[in-house]
Amino acid sequence: MSAITKIVTGTAIGAGVVALVSYFARLRRTGIHLEVIPKANIHSLSWNGLTIRVDAILKNPTGSSFSVKFPFIKVSHKDVVMGSSQVIDKDITIPAYGQVMIERIMIEMPPLSFFSVAYTVIKALNNKEPVSLLVQIITTINLGWSKVPFDYKSEITLRK
Repeated sequence: MSAITKIVTGTAIGAGVVALVSYFARLRRTGIHLEVIPKANIHSLSWNGLTIRVDAILKNPTGSSFSVKFPFIKVSHKDVVMGSSQVIDKDITIPAYGQVMIERIMIEMPPLSFFSVAYTVIKALNNKEPVSLLVQIITTINLGWSKVPFDYKSEITLRK
């Protein structure tokens, strides 16, 4: 092989490696820019328990599309987990510069599962008082070559 051929081949391989590393670095940063906007409403409320409906908007403000696993949601009040959603093995694709609405994620909270906190929450809601809850959304972002865990917490206020 001549010296020029070796130089051209080396340059092409080097440029390819730089482009590949740059592409993977950009994909890795994409996960950091996922924005989640949860919205919770009371689906049903009685002394037998509370069912909360959570809708979540997943926004992708980047130029790369990716998929996420269906989000798992935990709801807590004063550091006590009140309930969680079902685990669903489903992939959701979020387009580049787009968003996806996930609707009707139901979280059932029987009063016996969280004792004294349940009484306080149900009593406040029945008296039409607002209740502050912490919603934790857990999912995995699939970037194609890598899977990145994603954990988002947001405080919401429930009103009857």
